Amino acid sequence: MLVRAIFLSAFWFSGSRADIIDRIAVTLDSQVITESEVLLEIRLTAFQNGAPLDFKPEAKREAAGRLIEQKLIRKEIEVGRYIQPNPADVEPMLKQMEAQRFHSPDEFRHALEKYEVRAEDLKAHLLWQLTLLRFIDVRFRPGIQITDQDIQQYFKQKLPELEKQAGPEKRIRLDDLRDKIQEALTDERVDQQLNDWLAETRKHMRIEFHPEAFQ
Repeated sequence: MLVRAIFLSAFWFSGSRADIIDRIAVTLDSQVITESEVLLEIRLTAFQNGAPLDFKPEAKREAAGRLIEQKLIRKEIEVGRYIQPNPADVEPMLKQMEAQRFHSPDEFRHALEKYEVRAEDLKAHLLWQLTLLRFIDVRFRPGIQITDQDIQQYFKQKLPELEKQAGPEKRIRLDDLRDKIQEALTDERVDQQLNDWLAETRKHMRIEFHPEAFQ
C-alpha cells in the first residue's frame, strides 16, 4: 500500500542512537495511527489513572480505538469550526493533578519518567480531553430533553439502592435529588448520542488494523 510505504520513517527513542521503524497500526482512509501513538496513548492513560502499564494486544486495540474516535471527532471539529480551548487552559488541570496525586514536583517528574511520558505529551493529552468535553457540550448536550416522567421513573428504579445506602433512619425524597437525577440522565443520553454518532461515522470510513502492531 502506497500510504504505508510513504509513512514509514525512523524516529529516536529515549535518546537512543538506534533507528527504530515506527509501524502503522491503523489506517483510516488516508490517515494513519502509528504504533508509537498507540503505545503513548497507553502510557498517558495509565499515568493519568495511576494504573500499571499494560501492553497486551487487547490493551493496544483499546488504545487504538480511542485514537480512532479522537481522529473522527477532530475531523468533525475542524469541519464544523468548533471553538477549541486555549493550550493555557490545561495548566489548572495539570496543577490540580500534581497537587492531588503527588507530594512534590520531584515526585511528579519521577512518575513521568517511570511511565516514559513527557510533560508536553501529558499537556497535549489533557488539552484533548478538554477539547472533547467542550465539543460534547456544544454538539450534543443542548438537544437533550429530560421530562418529569423520566426523572420519576429513574427515581423509582434507584430508590431501593438509595434507601439501602442511606439507612432506615433517613427518608429519601425525590425533590432533594431532582437536580442530580436530571444531570445523571442528561449525561447518560449525551454519552449515548456520542456513541451513536461515532458508530455511524465509522460506517463511512475504511478502517484497517495492521495485526503486526498488535502482537
